[in-house]
Amino acid sequence: MNEEFSVAEDLSSNVTVDVTEEQVVKHLQDNPEFFLNHPELLSNMRLPHDSGEAISLVEKQVNILREQGVKATEKLKDLTDNARANDEIFDITRSLIIDLLECNTIEKVITSVQKQFVRLRNVDACELILLNHSMLSLSTAIRTEDSKIIKDKFSDVFRLGKPFCAQLQEEQILYLFPLSEENISSTALCPVSSNGETLALLALGNKTANYFNVHLDTLFLDFICEVLDSVIRRLGVSDTNHKT
Repeated sequence: MNEEFSVAEDLSSNVTVDVTEEQVVKHLQDNPEFFLNHPELLSNMRLPHDSGEAISLVEKQVNILREQGVKATEKLKDLTDNARANDEIFDITRSLIIDLLECNTIEKVITSVQKQFVRLRNVDACELILLNHSMLSLSTAIRTEDSKIIKDKFSDVFRLGKPFCAQLQEEQILYLFPLSEENISSTALCPVSSNGETLALLALGNKTANYFNVHLDTLFLDFICEVLDSVIRRLGVSDTNHKT
């Protein structure tokens, strides 16, 4: 009897049971106290590391938690920065709208636009250029340019008919910001137009090469240009060369 038991025991000890990773994971999930009951496993288990040296499971867990903490901190910082930027944009938009509602001359419109936009931390230069308004050329506070010339220089902007953010050639930058003391590297160009008539071009500049880029959200600029179009028309200014 004892011999039969021994043989059976030997046979059972030679049986190989395949255990899948999923089964191991499920077992550990169903038995969270497993490593508490077998603490020696934690100290004996060694895991590969990028450095080439093995580390313990506890060290691995600490590293994972540290990385997750860093990512969470970075995400929180991004959210905070975005919230701060949105608050800044809202405040400047509100101030600009109030100023524009009170403007009764084109000079005041241009002054208000430049005053408010340069408050933005990412705007280093600002120009509002009116197109084909020869009757305004006597005013030194108003910059006017020939519609055909400026549309040839910035054909992509007027072809799209919406804000265009990109790096421009040095010649184009100097044309837009001839009096700027900053070294402008990227720009946002916004045509002020409606119904096929372009009244002006709003140009913003930044010293960082890739700040104004094709991926930048232009909802704020779209809105401001719509307001400017309405205000300029209210003041009786129109494109003398209406054709675009």
